[in-house]
Amino acid sequence: MCHRHVRYINLGFQPKEKNKRMRKLTEIELQEIRRSIMRKEISSAEILMEIYDHYISHLQEFSEAEFHEQLFELDQKFTYGYCHALQYKFNKKAKEDIHQTQWMVIRKYFCTSRWFYLAGIMALVFYVATQARSEKELGVLLLSPMILLLLANIAFGYQNFRKLRPIKKTFKNIGIPINSSLALPITERMYFPILMAQLFVYVPKLIFSQIDLFPYLPAGAAMITILLTLYTVSLLEVWKIKSKTALV
Repeated sequence: MCHRHVRYINLGFQPKEKNKRMRKLTEIELQEIRRSIMRKEISSAEILMEIYDHYISHLQEFSEAEFHEQLFELDQKFTYGYCHALQYKFNKKAKEDIHQTQWMVIRKYFCTSRWFYLAGIMALVFYVATQARSEKELGVLLLSPMILLLLANIAFGYQNFRKLRPIKKTFKNIGIPINSSLALPITERMYFPILMAQLFVYVPKLIFSQIDLFPYLPAGAAMITILLTLYTVSLLEVWKIKSKTALV
């Protein structure tokens, strides 16, 4: 069962110590648990599996004769509203967590140990930008971090699909899409640079249509490329950090 692989989050439940009364639940009992949880319409994979794990851990301590009574008591605690409040708080916390983690990673690139690495990238990008003879060549420079981001997005999507597949299989008749709460903010951040790149490329042309911007384009393209590269590399590192303990 997938509920024993990882404890993805902490909802504040006290861990239960195993004792002699622990028993293995039957498949019929597990089905009843899943049906009960599915009625709550939880879409966050992390919340879904944490509640599922808590239900199982609790019910394993009671006999078959006490199963339905204890299941009813759990349902009285984990009501539809309570579960969705947990989900809302976790989604909000997940976005803040990804933001804080990426900012922490970016700050590390400006410390002494990584400054030479960053300075080397800046020097290389500025040199390539100054050698460009047309807007198309500068466009190729801008595309390099975007291509890296696209490949990362494809790999991230596949990894997320692979990790969510057992959960979706367990709750295959839930009737709503199941997604990782931590994966969503990372995906949003992967799409954000595409919008920003378009903003930096097209907006100046619309505003300063009567001015020859080509003399300023190499420096502008170099700065945008450096920022996009730094952003992309930091986001990949955030993914690496979170993939060790979360559904991403």
